[in-house]
Amino acid sequence: MRRILRHGPSPALVIACIALGIALAGTSFAAVNALPRNSVGTAQIKNRAVTTKKISKKTLTQLKGNRGPRGATGATGATGATGATGAKGDKGDTGQTGPPGPFPDPLPSGRTLRGHFGSEGYAASPAELITTHSFVFTLASDPIGVLVPLGGPNPDPTHCAGSVASPTAAPGYLCVYERQRGSATPFLYEVNKYGFEYVLAATGGGTTYTYSLGTWAVTAP
Repeated sequence: MRRILRHGPSPALVIACIALGIALAGTSFAAVNALPRNSVGTAQIKNRAVTTKKISKKTLTQLKGNRGPRGATGATGATGATGATGAKGDKGDTGQTGPPGPFPDPLPSGRTLRGHFGSEGYAASPAELITTHSFVFTLASDPIGVLVPLGGPNPDPTHCAGSVASPTAAPGYLCVYERQRGSATPFLYEVNKYGFEYVLAATGGGTTYTYSLGTWAVTAP
């Protein structure tokens, strides 16, 4: 008995045997829990357990369908509020305000000026009433004056072919169209490049209301 006890297993051997047993047990556990190939199906996968990170890019591309047709255009939206009015510009493309144009002095040839005239007052024959009328713009030379009296005849229909309602004059002519008159005989006294003088010779036997009204036109020579 003493010999048997004396030759029993050493502590190192016991430890080695224990370690071997643990290693063999682990291998058996792994073998038992290892899944056979192609054994996992939909029944073994939990719903929503597979994320996009677990799926290959090639598979994700294959899962995408074709682009659908374009949808109909939506209804027009409501009109927005009106914006504030912008500041008025006063500069040209160069960014600088241009210089003022030249004053028409003398009035360019062929340009027509029009106006209204009137002369009235109390007078007795042979008194005369005189009024002056300015063209405002200066002509290059004195025009030829023509008076178209109330009721006619027109002394120069070629150069004064207009009317009281639409006075006209040929270049180099002043045409005066009479519209109303009372107790007087009218005539042009002075015509020059600045304007003209209109004269009424009273025809009444006593002091009466004398008048003459109308329109005129002058065209630069």
